[in-house]
Amino acid sequence: MIKSVRITLLFLLMVMPVWTMQGDDQQASDTDAWVARMQQVHRKFTGQKGTFAHFGDSITVSRAFWAGLPFARKNASAEMEQAFQRVNRYMRPECWRDWKGAPFGNEGGMTICWAQQNIDQWLRRLNPEVALIMFGTNDLHALELDEYRAKLRLVVQKCLDNGTVVILSTIPPRHGCEEKAERFVQAIREVAREMHVPLTDFYAEILRRRPHDWDGALEKFRQYQGYDVPTLLARDGVHPSHPQKYAGDYSEEALSHCGYSLWNYLVLMKYAEVIDKVLTVSSPESAAVARLLNQPWFPQAPPLPPPAGAVIRVSNVEELFAAAEKVQPGGTILLADGHYFLPRYFEIKTDNVTLRSESGCRERVILDGAKSVHGELVGLRRCAGVTIADLTIQNIKWNGFKLNTDSNVQRVTIYNCVIRNIWQRGVKGVKVPPGVPRPQGCRIQYCLFYNDRAKRFEDDPADTPQNFGGNYIGGIDVMFAKNWVISDNVFIGIQGRTRAARGAIFLWHDTQDCLVERNIIIDCDTGIALGNSYRPPDITTHCTRVIARNNFITRAPESGIVADYTQDCQIVHNTVHDPDNRLGRLIRLVHDNDGLLVANNLLSGPKIRNESPSNILFRNNLEGDLTSFLVDPTMGNLRLTAQATAAIDRAVPLADVTEDIDRRPRGSQPDIGAHE
Repeated sequence: MIKSVRITLLFLLMVMPVWTMQGDDQQASDTDAWVARMQQVHRKFTGQKGTFAHFGDSITVSRAFWAGLPFARKNASAEMEQAFQRVNRYMRPECWRDWKGAPFGNEGGMTICWAQQNIDQWLRRLNPEVALIMFGTNDLHALELDEYRAKLRLVVQKCLDNGTVVILSTIPPRHGCEEKAERFVQAIREVAREMHVPLTDFYAEILRRRPHDWDGALEKFRQYQGYDVPTLLARDGVHPSHPQKYAGDYSEEALSHCGYSLWNYLVLMKYAEVIDKVLTVSSPESAAVARLLNQPWFPQAPPLPPPAGAVIRVSNVEELFAAAEKVQPGGTILLADGHYFLPRYFEIKTDNVTLRSESGCRERVILDGAKSVHGELVGLRRCAGVTIADLTIQNIKWNGFKLNTDSNVQRVTIYNCVIRNIWQRGVKGVKVPPGVPRPQGCRIQYCLFYNDRAKRFEDDPADTPQNFGGNYIGGIDVMFAKNWVISDNVFIGIQGRTRAARGAIFLWHDTQDCLVERNIIIDCDTGIALGNSYRPPDITTHCTRVIARNNFITRAPESGIVADYTQDCQIVHNTVHDPDNRLGRLIRLVHDNDGLLVANNLLSGPKIRNESPSNILFRNNLEGDLTSFLVDPTMGNLRLTAQATAAIDRAVPLADVTEDIDRRPRGSQPDIGAHE
């Protein structure tokens, strides 16, 4: 019955000394190859870290696989327990038990043909960072070897093209199909080697541990039922065994008597290896940005009320575009959790519409422009009262949220969104022509703007060495704004190629009566820009009656806060930390700034740089290397410590600043800087 398997094993035993030495060298070489290749693939990944999909048949969909690991690991080795803790810290929790069934790529009775037909859909819905693939057991009766191998390659390639790291698994041997199963296993190994993907060799481990009696269908096991056979395959000779005696047990004895314990162990160890060698290996730039994200002291968005009006629920890209066309004024488009690769520019043109995630978790709904044919991602045109909330936009070469304010866009709210890797402007409001109302009453609140790294020329073909030198990038860039509120946002790593990017917040072209408060700006080239030195003939003043208050700004080498052609503006109660600022510009004042008030700012570094001819009012600004005054300036936390005696109770009360960055009342003797 298993003659060919025994002959193969006997041959290996006969040549073991030579084979072992060569095998070790080959294994090391194969590992080096897949590590390098998977690191390259992972650089294209655009989804949520820790997403681990399982694409397979009944062996995979069973909850005996993977789902029980968090609850029972009896007699696990120290090495296995370390691997589990590594995986448990890294992987999304729902990937232990919830990602089971056909929508998640695993179902009983399925073949590699099913995978080929559905892989695009799975990748769109799940966008996994890593995918385990094991098909073949059912293919033994359905396909010949060449077709199986070709389809397996296609499925693997689809994943790699998506930026998904693949772990291939060999199938177990099968009763009555021993020779064909062995040929299929060899094909899986060849695909893994040729495509440089990591391999979990379940087949080889079964034969190594039970070379003569792996098959639960043997006569010697006739007294056992179903999965309760004390060898590595169940009584059907197809599925891994799962005897009750060894459930949740990972001792050496259990690994030779329980097929699912063995497969859990092998996949866990390989996934932990992939995490260590691929997923957590990043460039110094991206590692530095990741370290700053999601700090517990960042502003937390209060949840929105339940959706109002008629609700349209969508779960894929086609439904999303259709919803934008049919939604009625006052309606809500609710997005199911998922990764939506937008093939083209998406636009809302209806009043009082809300676009938001159904879960309220902004990391779980991602609108991705990586595959878009256009340079802009989400736009608004000829509409008012639109709210976009609780979602992520990422990966577009020009503008993330494009407010076509030249078409009369009013009262837009962008709330609790992530704006990531947008290579010109995260939020852009364009020039308004004569006769079109200026955009009024917009709010950008509780959003996270960040880029994984500085801009490169290849990110944006329009930003050439002759044009802007790779520095045409910023967070929010708005013209002609009136009565806007930009508050409680976090900006991290908005950087140009030579560290001369535009502002994380940039207001200009006759902007009026706006409030910029309680924002946290870390490692952005320019923090807050109220105007700039370019003033077209039709513009007299860039900013009028704009207040920048209670903001934290850390390491902004071009300028922390700049005022350039302003009228009656205020820069008050901000904390800027950058003792090594290369240009000495923690606060910089340029050209005309009539009526400007600069008061109660704490500048940890160079003094205010005043290049303006205007009569500016300066009051109670504290300047110098004040690092010891601040809680954790490296991480951007510029709250005061008890050592900040020169700042505590030393500010002058201002009628327009009654709270601090944490919204605590100031009192009659306020502190200098953003924190009370």
